[in-house]
Amino acid sequence: MTLDLIKIDKEVINIINDGSKGLTKNCARNALHHLEKSWEIKNIDPEMAVFRAITAEEEAATSVFIALKEKGYENSKKIKFKKHVYKQALAPFFKAIGKFIADSSQLPNFPFGNNFILSVDSEKDSKKLKLSFELQNGIKVFPIPPLHFSVGMNGSTYNFEKELIEITTGQNKKEIINYIKELANLRNCLIYANATGIPKIEGEIDGHLQRRQMAVFSFLRVLCLIFPYKEKADFVQQALNAFLVMLGDIEEIIESTDT
Repeated sequence: MTLDLIKIDKEVINIINDGSKGLTKNCARNALHHLEKSWEIKNIDPEMAVFRAITAEEEAATSVFIALKEKGYENSKKIKFKKHVYKQALAPFFKAIGKFIADSSQLPNFPFGNNFILSVDSEKDSKKLKLSFELQNGIKVFPIPPLHFSVGMNGSTYNFEKELIEITTGQNKKEIINYIKELANLRNCLIYANATGIPKIEGEIDGHLQRRQMAVFSFLRVLCLIFPYKEKADFVQQALNAFLVMLGDIEEIIESTDT
């Protein structure tokens, strides 16, 4: 079976296949393999289809973590990429960042808004994913690397540090913890018997597979905005720092509840 993909995600796969190397590439390709297999077997083995889809999400997250380490981002060695809690926290963390950007785009004079475009830079031999913004005055900007940006506010540089910290606290943090617990519980329910019987899924699972697929490709898009570039990106570093601060607390909470 071939995944039903939009054009940009087909390009993402090509960029990964042609340009990435080593464990980064293998994790990304394995994520795609698990995802494709999950759709292929969904009607004959729904339990394993869901399990494969969860694994696809985790492998895609790992590919991002490895790329951060390979690019030498500060504190990237602190990522415990073999622990489920780190891999499972990435999707809700990305979602929280997306919500922050969507909310901020409604503010007066916010420079980015919804006017951003993902496209492929194919001017050189190796293709790269690039990001462009159209500012309110109509000028287009192309950060290099793509996530290397900050915003000027009141005459000084504003780098979203406050908002990224807020993402990792309060209600956002609770939602991320709940997401990790629910996914861990689902994974266990899919492979282990309990007092009431053996694992069995009733009903359609397409919605679940679609959510996992969305997470996988959000990770792989970000991967393609990181690994092809030699330069480090400010926003990536800020997000990584916030993610690690959040995981320090969440890991203790998860382990204290024996989840």
